[in-house]
Amino acid sequence: FYTLTLFSLFILGFIGVQILQTRAEITIETQKTSYDINEVINLKQDQTLPDYDNKILPAEYVKVELFKTETITTTGQVFTGEKPFLKVTFLNYLTRDLSLVPGTRLAFDNNIFRTTERITIPAAKDNEPGQKSVLALPSDIKDENLKITKGTDLKIVAWEENKTKTEDGRLFVDVVKAKVEEDYDYSSVTKIGSVAPQDITNVKLALEDSLKKAVASDLALKNPNSFYLFEPDLVKVEITNISNNVGDKTDKISATGKAVYETMKTNKNTFDDFIRNLINKEILSQDKKLRISQLNIDKIELLDFDSQKKILTIGIKGKAVLVPDIAAETIKTALKGKTIEEAREFFKIPGIDKVTIKIFPNWKEKLPSDPQKIKIVIK
Repeated sequence: FYTLTLFSLFILGFIGVQILQTRAEITIETQKTSYDINEVINLKQDQTLPDYDNKILPAEYVKVELFKTETITTTGQVFTGEKPFLKVTFLNYLTRDLSLVPGTRLAFDNNIFRTTERITIPAAKDNEPGQKSVLALPSDIKDENLKITKGTDLKIVAWEENKTKTEDGRLFVDVVKAKVEEDYDYSSVTKIGSVAPQDITNVKLALEDSLKKAVASDLALKNPNSFYLFEPDLVKVEITNISNNVGDKTDKISATGKAVYETMKTNKNTFDDFIRNLINKEILSQDKKLRISQLNIDKIELLDFDSQKKILTIGIKGKAVLVPDIAAETIKTALKGKTIEEAREFFKIPGIDKVTIKIFPNWKEKLPSDPQKIKIVIK
C-alpha cells in the first residue's frame, strides 16, 4: 500500500508539472501585398500642420545664390613664323595696381622685346605678388639663335636706365619683376593659343555645369537632414563676363557668372512619415488590416513651383510592401486559454497564408493561460 501511494503521488506530481509547464508555439506565414504609390503632394511654407486630406506638408523656402569663375584652355592657334612671341609674367610687389604702356621694352643680353598692349598688373595680396601674363614681340634681336629658359629675369629697360622710383622712394626694378614664363627659342616657329568660336561656347557650358554642381553641393552640405527637390535644369545661370573675344591670343579663357536656385525643404523623417500616413489612410479607408513593411520611392518629379506663394507641387511614384497588421503580444493575449480550433478562427485574416499551432505536451487541448508561455513566429 505504501509503495502504491508513492507511485500515485509521483504520477500526480508529474501530471501537475506538465500542466504547469504547458507551452505553445504558433508559426504564422504571411502574404506580402504590393501597393502602388502614385501621389501628388504640396510643400507649402505657411502650412502649420500636415493636411492629409489635401495632401499638404509644411515646408521651408530655400534660395541658393552662388558666383563662380571657370577657366578652360583655348583650342585656336596662331603661327608666328620666324619671330615667336615671348611669354612674360610680371610680378607686382606693390600694394596698388600698376599700369604699363604698350611697347614697354624688356631686355635680355641686349635683345629687346616690346609688349603689344597696355597692361595692368594687380596689386600684391596676402603677401603674394600680383601677377599678369603677357606676350612680348621681338623688337631688336642681336642673337639669331637666342634661347631663354623659363624663370629667367628680364630687365624693364626704362626703369633700369632712368632709375625710376616709387612714391616711397624704392626703385621700381626692386618691386616689379618680369620673368620668362616658358622656355623660348627665337629660331623656332612658335604656336600661340588663340580663342576659337567654340571656346566661347565651351567655357559657357563648363561654367554652367560647374555652377549647377556647386548648387547641388551647397544644398547637400547645408541641409543634411532635409528632403528637398533639386532639378539641375531649373538652375538659373547668368554669364556676367567672358575674359576674351574670338581671335584673341591667349592660352586660357575664363567665364564668370552666377547661379540662382529656389526650392522648398522639409525634414526627411517628416516627409517619410507623411507618405506612410497617406498610405495608412488609404488602407484604413478600405478596412484592410494591413501595415507597411517596406517603402520604396522610385521617382519624385517637380510638377509646379510658385516661388511667390512658396508652394512646391511634386509627384511621387513607388511601391510599398504591405503585410497583415498583427502584433505578437496582442495575439498572445487574445489566444490565451483558447482551443486550437478557436485559434484557427482567429487567424482568418486577409494576408495570412498558413498557421501552424503546436501545444506541449501534445495531449493538451488548450493554449496556456499565461501569454508569456506562448511563442509567436511570424514569417
